[in-house]
Amino acid sequence: MVVTVDPVDTYQSELSGLHYEPAQGAAPAVLWAVQNQPSKLYRLLWNGSAWISDASNGWTSGKTLRFPDGQGTPDSEGVTKGALGGNALYVSTERDSQVSGTSRLSVLMFDGTAASATLTATREWNLTSDLPKVGNNLGLEAIAWVPDTYLVSKGFIDESKQAAYDPAKYVNHGDGIFFVGVEQDGMIYGFALDHASGSFTRVATLASGHSGVMDLAFDRDVGYLWAVCDDTCQGRTNVLDIDTRVGSSTRGKFYVRRGFERPASMPNLNNEGFTVTNESTCQAGFKSVFYAEDGSTMGFAIRRDSISCGPFLGN
Repeated sequence: MVVTVDPVDTYQSELSGLHYEPAQGAAPAVLWAVQNQPSKLYRLLWNGSAWISDASNGWTSGKTLRFPDGQGTPDSEGVTKGALGGNALYVSTERDSQVSGTSRLSVLMFDGTAASATLTATREWNLTSDLPKVGNNLGLEAIAWVPDTYLVSKGFIDESKQAAYDPAKYVNHGDGIFFVGVEQDGMIYGFALDHASGSFTRVATLASGHSGVMDLAFDRDVGYLWAVCDDTCQGRTNVLDIDTRVGSSTRGKFYVRRGFERPASMPNLNNEGFTVTNESTCQAGFKSVFYAEDGSTMGFAIRRDSISCGPFLGN
């Protein structure tokens, strides 16, 4: 049963990517949400009945996002974090809305602990030159971080080396690979991002199984990569995994394991955001997932549904 979980009329429109950060020690769980118009990042906390903006550290009305030079208006579409405990947030962008006719397919890094009302990116990886040409408003809608431990354990193949992925080959990339999704054609690309030099290497190219992809979410406990489409695909979601089947032509690469129709109790909404909670939140065998809707139907933008805990797709 899908239910709304944000206060009515909090977001007029344009809410896009979501990322769930589990509780850590005394720190509560956080639902991060990014908005493209205006370009803002929100830090949301559960108050017992709804996810509301954190009232501390300047988060009450969300924080305005800027490019590294302090200028521009990123068309912010997706948000994720890296390894647990880190302060950095990563936002995927399609363009600078002040130069709306030109694609700028970038991943921006922000310091989530900064106290200012405006967050200026501390790093930009402009991936435009390494990706196929797309419409100026059909670019990077989605982003998800996938840890090296998962990739190595599954025998992930690095397309740039045509060999098993070796994290040691990518100095200063952190502990995982960033996967970004393109709205125009539904393709997903994996990049090792060098945090020292700002360089990058594409290590994966894969199909989401959708004609367009609006968000990506990696279930770090179970190991499923969720690819989500909006109302143009009737709200369908696909679950991808790395192929470990002996003799398979796609062994070591991501493939679509299962596709799902949208929840029966949810209309065909323009959902551009999706995220999955962790296994420690499971109750009676289920855990929450969240959708962010661009259009704020009936005044609500964030909705909750449930999925089975554990690796429910079987072998």
